Amino acid sequence: MSVAVPLEIVVGFALALTRILGVLLFAPIFGHRVVPARVRLGVAVLLAWMVAPQAAVDPSLDDYSLGLAALREAAIGASLGFATSIVFSGFALMGEVAAMQGGLGASAVLDPTTGANSVVLSSLASTLAGLVFLAAGGHHDVLRGVFLSFELLPPGADPPAASGFAELARLGAVIFEVAVRLAAPFTAVMLASNVAVGMLGRVVPQLNLISLQLPAQIGLTLLILALAAGPLVEAIASILDAQIPRAFGALHGLP
Repeated sequence: MSVAVPLEIVVGFALALTRILGVLLFAPIFGHRVVPARVRLGVAVLLAWMVAPQAAVDPSLDDYSLGLAALREAAIGASLGFATSIVFSGFALMGEVAAMQGGLGASAVLDPTTGANSVVLSSLASTLAGLVFLAAGGHHDVLRGVFLSFELLPPGADPPAASGFAELARLGAVIFEVAVRLAAPFTAVMLASNVAVGMLGRVVPQLNLISLQLPAQIGLTLLILALAAGPLVEAIASILDAQIPRAFGALHGLP
């Protein structure tokens, strides 16, 4: 027994697969280096097969039009995946700022997940954000956003407005916004610590301030992390809940 699959569904499946692969290549968790490429490809094929009937495209298009459609789908998918991962760069930058403020800036090590040098607090913040992302169902939000994108931007239709891509670019400011907000307690405490050490140095000039200040800063940093662990998790969850839908809505022209 043979099963005939309409050609328009086959073409729609190929275009949908191109978009979904672009999303999974950059999206949080899905695009992580520890996720095997075969797993990522299998998930993309499964999702593309599910949306293939909805993404059906006129098979009479010429090769040039199909090539442009494939490039368009790749651009949409990569833009959506990259936009959802922007906020995680903010968490990593927050760790960098807190580490430099707290005297841990020299403790850079090779991060096997990114292949670049990063401080311990940066890796900790990224890992914590990933765990909160999974616990809050952020991976489900990403998948829902992918399916919604095929309703608002079906394959073969008019490309999204340039303003949508411009809005995605403006989301880059989220990196600094998140980093400044979350690192503010560390900055305030370290400023107070530096003022206190400076006043102590004026009162007792015989003190070796260099040997006193660094341990004090590291101790304060670890103390802040311990005291602010709960609020930090809540802040990360709130940021993810606000920014992930915003990333998908930007390209679609949604608020």
